[in-house]
Amino acid sequence: MPNLSFNLKNFTIENLLNDIEMGNIALPEIQRPYVWDPTKARDLIDSLYKGLPVGSIILWDIYEVNGVKEINPEIKSNPKYLVIDGQQRLTSLFSIIKNKNIISKSGQKFKLKIAFNPIEERFEVSNPAIEKDVRWIADISEIFEKPAIYSFINNYVSKLEEKGITFDEGQVASKIERLKGIIQYPFSIIELSSELNPEQVSEIFVRINSTGKRLNQSDFIMTLMSVYWPEGRKEIESFYKESFKEADKRPSPYNLIKINPTPENLIRSIVGLAFRRGRLGYAYLILKGRDLENKIITEELRKKNFEKFKEAQREVLDLINWHDFVKIIYSAGFISEELISSKVTFFITYSFYLIGKEYKIEYKYLESLIRKWFVASILTQRYTGSSESIFEEDLKNLSPSNYAAYIENEIKVSLTDDFWNIQLPERLKSSSLRNYAFLTYISSLIRDNVKILFSDTYLKDYLNPFIKEKKKTIDIHHIFPKAVLKGKGLNEEEIDQVANYLYLEYKDNIRIKDKHPREYFPELVDKYENGNFEMVYATYDLPEEFWSMEYERYLEKRRELMANRIRKYFSTL
Repeated sequence: MPNLSFNLKNFTIENLLNDIEMGNIALPEIQRPYVWDPTKARDLIDSLYKGLPVGSIILWDIYEVNGVKEINPEIKSNPKYLVIDGQQRLTSLFSIIKNKNIISKSGQKFKLKIAFNPIEERFEVSNPAIEKDVRWIADISEIFEKPAIYSFINNYVSKLEEKGITFDEGQVASKIERLKGIIQYPFSIIELSSELNPEQVSEIFVRINSTGKRLNQSDFIMTLMSVYWPEGRKEIESFYKESFKEADKRPSPYNLIKINPTPENLIRSIVGLAFRRGRLGYAYLILKGRDLENKIITEELRKKNFEKFKEAQREVLDLINWHDFVKIIYSAGFISEELISSKVTFFITYSFYLIGKEYKIEYKYLESLIRKWFVASILTQRYTGSSESIFEEDLKNLSPSNYAAYIENEIKVSLTDDFWNIQLPERLKSSSLRNYAFLTYISSLIRDNVKILFSDTYLKDYLNPFIKEKKKTIDIHHIFPKAVLKGKGLNEEEIDQVANYLYLEYKDNIRIKDKHPREYFPELVDKYENGNFEMVYATYDLPEEFWSMEYERYLEKRRELMANRIRKYFSTL
């Protein structure tokens, strides 16, 4: 019989949650933040209610506390156990059953609200409609808070009777009691020995999570940081959390476009700069001290590589570097995170920027290169799909002598005449307002300082992420209105093409209603633009007298004009 480093035990949900509430169970530094979508918490409750298995929990029995994170934010933990596997499940149950706030990945307190319909025996994430429907128990926390469940049931039944809803009182009571009973659900607990050290536990954590691919490679890197450089992990997590908070007098990562860099985003930039690697899996091995050629792991190499990582992290988290880079992207017209279709591209380009600085590329030229590289990568979807392998290949080709030449050449090869004249108009065939080519088109209008049509408001002011409207004053408008096109038998996707959109003031959109453009457009141009049709066509990329065209022909011509604007815009970067 081998010497086991663990014991098997059974704890009820009630036992586990009481221990969390008292601070006996907490999280180690290696754990990522709470990341579950509320629907996963709903499904967990549903499985417990049905008596289905929901997996075991792994706890580490510890002698001394060194760097923990509380599940219960209301207390300072002095735990006996740390959660190695099962964090998302336990945190969800703690919030739902104990009616407590938990901490989101952005560092904000919030509470999970799961609703239950005993008549239909169904769970949902609570919402305003459910809260108004007496058939639903809008927050099941109430069930677990009430020591006398029968008074709760009687109150619920009375509300149903007042509304004249037909139901079986015995069945309803039985289902509510059954839900209350999940606190006695027995969890299988694997208790790791207190004799294990943090490095051994982190290895167990990585092995557990790598089999099911529940964590990203960046999470494994953060795990290593928890063991070998916990201060660095805290710096990354703090940078992310601070990016949500409006800056006061002190500098912070809060920025012009309100983009929030997750730990994974930041680690991608750090690894690209430190090791010229695009695959985070390689970086994890490098940080463990592995020589990728002879596959030997040494402590000396681990320390050396961690020093490289630390140096790169200082550059990536340097607020001057960060805000200078954000300004470059902002200057290309991407004035809000909402206009950036690929955060991966954003943070890969951040690596390119920092490498260019390291290579002492003249700043104005570097700024131009970075703007062009970012926009070209968005337009060609360079980092969509196999982003890590393409980034890896790019990094291999960058050197002090050919940095600029490589970027210029890759842009030239990918943005050919065929791309501008054929491929880009095709990429504008979309009904999604999140289409990357359309978002780039909007950014080109912003860079050109274009106003909302028939308005004195600039598009950049309307889309500025810092401006919050109490009442909607601008609409996205169908140039050929929905009613007109539905009358021709077109479906929603054909009607909602991005080439059929313009921003208009709300009052103008209401005035137009369901009129054909031949009825409203010439009249509005005469009224608001002094009949200057040529200016309107050129500014808003509209075909001449488009209202007289067949809809499909109009879309085709407008896509060509939109693509041509993007091309001209790109030449100014």
